[in-house]
Amino acid sequence: MHLSYKHSYPASSDEVVALMANPDFISDVAEHAGATSHDVRIEGRTTHMEMALVAPNDIRKFVGNTIHVTEALTWGDPDARGVRHGNIEFSVAGLPVNVNADAVLSPTGPASCLATYEGDLNVKIPLVGKKVESLVAPSIDDAFAGLERRAIHWLTS
Repeated sequence: MHLSYKHSYPASSDEVVALMANPDFISDVAEHAGATSHDVRIEGRTTHMEMALVAPNDIRKFVGNTIHVTEALTWGDPDARGVRHGNIEFSVAGLPVNVNADAVLSPTGPASCLATYEGDLNVKIPLVGKKVESLVAPSIDDAFAGLERRAIHWLTS
């Protein structure tokens, strides 16, 4: 299933990249997502987060009451126009569910930028994979919306 998101941030792309590599910010995102536990680590240009979440009602019959999600977000250096390319990946432990999206962070002004995420949600379960994708997609939408909401809060506070 194809995914596409656009986030507008009231900050420079450098500030957004720094925010997304801030363990306190990533912890805040996890807490606002309803994580029952989480771990954040920064390795070079990649921000890693692992969290346990209460499984959405629609998918509990497939995954149980709790899901363990891992996320990795990487941003590259800016090019001559200040555009940064990156990648974001989500996976669910023990399940053939993953999201892989290319990310582009583009300046739109001296103190604003636009992040675009284009990628795919894949559930590799014979016969029911497409059904599970449609059940998981709203949670992925919520995760991306939550990232934007929390970033805007942090950038304007």
